[in-house]
Amino acid sequence: MPRGNEDAMENIYLRVKGIIKKDDKYLLVKRWVDDRIPDPFVWEFVDAEVNFGEAPDDAVLRAIHDLLSVEGKIEHVVYTWSNMIGDSQCVGIAYLCSMEEADEENIILSEDYGEWEWVEREKFNYYIENKYVLDDLEGVAL
Repeated sequence: MPRGNEDAMENIYLRVKGIIKKDDKYLLVKRWVDDRIPDPFVWEFVDAEVNFGEAPDDAVLRAIHDLLSVEGKIEHVVYTWSNMIGDSQCVGIAYLCSMEEADEENIILSEDYGEWEWVEREKFNYYIENKYVLDDLEGVAL
């Protein structure tokens, strides 16, 4: 590694996103972000940071289990992304995932999540406020 990049490596982290599909709908969860703002919840897909030493595939399945209390299944990778957030770089992998239909009755959200809903792709922009996520989904086959 060229000299001087040691500090830069500390500012890179990896996230995974689980886009869970059932028929023609996708599971969105409403996550609490900050109680100091008028609407402290945002709609998003299941996502998580990859822990040191953890494989990204394992991380997305862990996130589904931890956030929803059900087992997920990876179908395939749908896209990757990279964003600068202040002086940090977030690199991510988005997976198309599924879960057993019977497991829907067993969904129990972790405490930071308020509710979940199956949403048609055409309605993502009514739920998801993150412009980067909406831009990443443009032209991506789900």
